[in-house]
Amino acid sequence: MDQSQREFLIDIEDLIERIFEGLNELRQTHDDGRLRRELLAEVFRRVHSVKGLAASIGLNGLSDLAHELESLLEAVRAGRARLDDAVLDAIEDAANALSGNLTLSATGAVEPSPRTLFERIGGLAQGNRTAARADTETILNELPSDIWQSLSEDEKRHVVGAIEEGAQLFVIPTNFDIADFDEQFYRLKQKLAVRGEIISTSPTVNAERPDKIDFRILYASNSTIQEVRNETATFAGVTVNELSNADASNELTADEEAASLRSDSVPDSSFSNSIRLDLNKLDRLISLTHELFKTTTTALDLGLSNCLDAQAEKALETMVNQIRQSFMAVEDETINLRMVSVDRILKRAARAGRTAARLAKKEIDFEILGTDLQLDKLLCDAIADPLLHLVRNAVDHGIETTEERLLAGKTARGIVRIEAFSEGCRTRVCVTDDGRGINPEIVSRAAEALGIIDKGVTLNMERTLRLIFRPGFSTVSSPSRVSGRGVGLDVVETAVERVGGEIRVSSVPGGKSSFEIRLPATFGLLRSTVIVSAGNRYCIDANQVISTETIEANQIQQDEAGEVLRSENLVLPLFRLSELLGQPKKEPGRDGLLNIITCQFSDGGADEEMNKRIAIVVDGIAGTEEVLVRNLGSHAARWQGIAGATELRDGAVALVLDLPPLVQTRVP
Repeated sequence: MDQSQREFLIDIEDLIERIFEGLNELRQTHDDGRLRRELLAEVFRRVHSVKGLAASIGLNGLSDLAHELESLLEAVRAGRARLDDAVLDAIEDAANALSGNLTLSATGAVEPSPRTLFERIGGLAQGNRTAARADTETILNELPSDIWQSLSEDEKRHVVGAIEEGAQLFVIPTNFDIADFDEQFYRLKQKLAVRGEIISTSPTVNAERPDKIDFRILYASNSTIQEVRNETATFAGVTVNELSNADASNELTADEEAASLRSDSVPDSSFSNSIRLDLNKLDRLISLTHELFKTTTTALDLGLSNCLDAQAEKALETMVNQIRQSFMAVEDETINLRMVSVDRILKRAARAGRTAARLAKKEIDFEILGTDLQLDKLLCDAIADPLLHLVRNAVDHGIETTEERLLAGKTARGIVRIEAFSEGCRTRVCVTDDGRGINPEIVSRAAEALGIIDKGVTLNMERTLRLIFRPGFSTVSSPSRVSGRGVGLDVVETAVERVGGEIRVSSVPGGKSSFEIRLPATFGLLRSTVIVSAGNRYCIDANQVISTETIEANQIQQDEAGEVLRSENLVLPLFRLSELLGQPKKEPGRDGLLNIITCQFSDGGADEEMNKRIAIVVDGIAGTEEVLVRNLGSHAARWQGIAGATELRDGAVALVLDLPPLVQTRVP
């Protein structure tokens, strides 16, 4: 069994554990129908994933068993079977069979098909049809056709389950101002969720009322229509209609009746609360929005500069600021459509780590930080697997056994911390362990055995850290149950570099190791300070700029580390931007004055307490500007200190500088 199959087995084991967790929660929830449906759907998805993963690596017995269990869960979700003790027991027995089958598969053995269990599951899935409290087709007939046809399969199951549990259905049309619809709609959903369930929402825009956004909500609750109306009475533009029978559609508005007639021939999918986005189209939308923003604000600035009346000038200036803020808000929301939470991949990595720890029989605690961080979906997908590699590597190679830790004077349980944080235009994802660290001596002897270095040579830490990313290199003589023979770190580096990122490693022999993935921004709005060097303009994060000033050249002093500037009783390292960018050094002007910007930033992890403050000499400061930062592609990581590029208001292209890596060689 190769490395990829072992990784699939670990993923399958993790899914089976989560199936058991969901089953335990299902047994504990009796009266909350909504929660039971959510848990059942989650268990169903996990079983479906097990089936797919098992089939992909040829574990047909495991896949067949998962398929049978999936059929039973589908029958419960569709209302053909009741989720009673008999069904719960069958699900648990099937989950135990999945676990036993997986254990045998890991050893190469094949478990015979559990025919008795298959027959039991099949009987429950087919023989309990009459036990449902309401017939599915009857329920369908009681709903207006336009509403039913617009629902997804999951939403249809949701409707059936809600009605079978005695809930009443309501259609709630809303009409909110476009300026604050998101806030109003969020508050309304929070209010409704207290006493019921929102099954679906459908947004519509009326061409005759472009300043309004309408939503139609399908809502299930045990409350009466008057109670629901009382709950929503504080919201202007919200009405509540009850769907009590097939005639309930008469209570809909004329527009909704027209929509119902249209839906008889053309199904309407507008009730779905999620859509698939083509990221290329979304990128073009972001670019067009930013172009419109630049054109509009430039035109308004021109009108403002030509305005002579003081009162009109003040009014126009206020309007310009409002329009600029509105455009920035729209652009920011559009960019956010690309963003997803890193919570999923961080927790997935931690789960895989816990599974790997059990396989390696090591006691390890996993800490997760930064789960609220949002990351571009392309980057999030790109680093999901590399992150798994790093966590498994920390478990297998980093953390020692309990006996080894105790002998080294450490706590019995190791710690692996997975954290994500952002700084300026970059995102960082770190995996840190408090294990044995990377020992240059051990790495050197392994390299010597492979013929990579001469006999007796001991590598320094820098060369050691580079070597561990070499394809096929490993310090172990045989693969473990978690990691393979050198497969992993080179894959991590390649995958991260493919999206313009880079890997940084630090380690203390006998102490800890930290693997950090640094990712660039694909799209991002940045309030930047525009600076000039050698006739070119550059952007830096305005949040990092503390002050700007003009000083005399003789205020700069020299010490062992280089040039410094004394400021506010502090001695600041001083850099010349032209030198950092490899440009010819510019001498002070005839007046002997230099333009200085003082910046402050962090160059460490999310928990670093001390920030670094520096001074930078620039040729000029062109002001502050909101810019749209773009990624420079797969080779971006090779350009140290360059976070991306942007187009300024006048159409000129400027590089966006990332100060920490740009100056890191001299910051103490």
